[in-house]
Order: sequence, then C-alpha cells, then structure tokens
Amino acid sequence: MVDTDWYVLVLGIESLGGPIILSDGLEIRPLASTLSVFDLANAGASGFKEWAVLEPVTSLCTVEIFSRQQQGSTTGYDTLNRAWLATTLLLLRGYNRIHGIACSSYSWSAIAGSALRPKSLYGDQNNEASYRREENLPKFQGGLLDYHHHSLRNIEPCRIDSKDSEWIAIHFESCARIASESNSFRFALEAAEDWRFAKESRSAVARIWSGIEAIFGISSELVYRVSLYSASLLVERGEARKTKFDKIKRLYSLRSKVIHGEQVSDEDIHKCLTGSFYLLRDLIVYSIEQGRHISDHEIDDAVFG
Repeated sequence: MVDTDWYVLVLGIESLGGPIILSDGLEIRPLASTLSVFDLANAGASGFKEWAVLEPVTSLCTVEIFSRQQQGSTTGYDTLNRAWLATTLLLLRGYNRIHGIACSSYSWSAIAGSALRPKSLYGDQNNEASYRREENLPKFQGGLLDYHHHSLRNIEPCRIDSKDSEWIAIHFESCARIASESNSFRFALEAAEDWRFAKESRSAVARIWSGIEAIFGISSELVYRVSLYSASLLVERGEARKTKFDKIKRLYSLRSKVIHGEQVSDEDIHKCLTGSFYLLRDLIVYSIEQGRHISDHEIDDAVFG
C-alpha cells in the first residue's frame, strides 16, 4: 500500500470521550458515530470490497488509530506499521483482545453514519421502514488487515488505562528505533502479537518461544541458557532469582512436551501458553524500557556482575 495518512479501525476498545495521544502523529480516536452494516455497504460501493467480513463485529468497533505520514522518518516503520506497533504495545500492556482489523486512507468517522438512515432521524414522522442515502463517500483506499475470525470470539471491549497510554507515549519512538536496528527484536515483537492467530495452542506456544529464543540469539543448551539469562535480566540477585530460574526451566520443559506433540493436559497447555507469553512480554518490555536490544555484554553483566 502507498504510504499516506492511515486510519486503522480497532476492535475491542470501549468508546472514548476524546483522543488518546500515543506519539507524534499517532493517536487513538473515537468514531464520531456508531458504525453500522449499512455504512460498511456504502464503503463497499466506494471500493471497500471486503466490507461484509466486518459485519459480525461492527458493534465492537468504536475507535480508530490515526497514523500521520512521517516525513523523513528513520525508525524503520512506515505509517501503517506504526499503527500496528501501537496495537502491539497495547497487547504487551495486557490488552490482548484488541485487533486492528481494517485500514482506510480517510477516517472511519467519515464512513460511520454515512450510508443509510431511517427517515425518522431526519424529522420524518412516517414509521415505515424507508431509508435515504447520504452523499457518496470518496473512493476507498485501504482494506482488511491480518486478523482471523476464530480469534474474535467472546470479545469484550476494554477501557484503556491512562498509565498504559502514558507508558506507550514515553516508549513508542524508542521501541520503533530498537526494532529498526535489530531484526531479532522485531521478530520477537511480531511473535508477541501474532501467536494469537495460531490454529491451536501448541502452535501458539511454538510461535511465542521462537520470539523468546530470537531475543537471545541462541541455538544450543537452550533450557539452561534461556532460564539463566531471563532470570538474571528480570530479577535481582538472590533467592528470588533462583526461584525465577527454576520456574523458567520447568516452563521450558513443559514447552518441549507441548510443541513436540507429547501427551499434555489442556490445563497444562494453557499454563504453558500464558506463562510463555508473560516471559516474552517481560523480556520485550525490559528491552523497551532500557532503550536498546539486549546485548551479550548486558547478559554477562546481569549474570556475573
């Protein structure tokens, strides 16, 4: 897609009283009115070919992320992917039911309420089911983003806490810079976001651990080294670090059983999935808050310092 201003329709956030600024040229905005299936059909008439796919979740879409085109940006993310990064950082803060589901080159507020309305809304007292069309929308430029229907079940809209939006505002540009400088960090970020789209839990666990292992860039003695490195970075020296080390070793052992197809209970698979995601999340957040990708020197200092 061309790089222009983008508006990403977001599913799973409660309606806002006003915009939330996440970074320069990046904010969450409430839609001006309720989005309906008729509005989507109107967008379809203007070029949004996949509009019908969104019909089941229309009522859950009350906000958009606006991403302004960045002139001369050196962070490595284009305008649309800055919106993706915003949803990923919200995921890392605990909002794991949020999805950016479609993008448009003009605001979804222009689409919401644009198409067909009951005449009674225009002062017509006739109760017959008759409608009128508003003026046509501009030519639609955009489309669906990468999301999967099975991940949208039982979605309950969440409210964005101010401390989480403030954290993103503080760290967004630093995170974008780290991702532009480190392929392994960017790979870990993607794993933290797209494991939700795996067909089943074992595949999701494998995807999460690909992100964890990418952070450290290691391919041998994984169980010991991942456990040692993670515990050393995340926990102060002492008994708490040893406890964390043992916990991650047990998690890795369970991970191996899960992804290699051994007999594991559904409860243990769920424990492995959630524990693995929290470990990946904590390592990414550590790196973001330090303002750099985790280096070998930093790991050595944490282990031996």
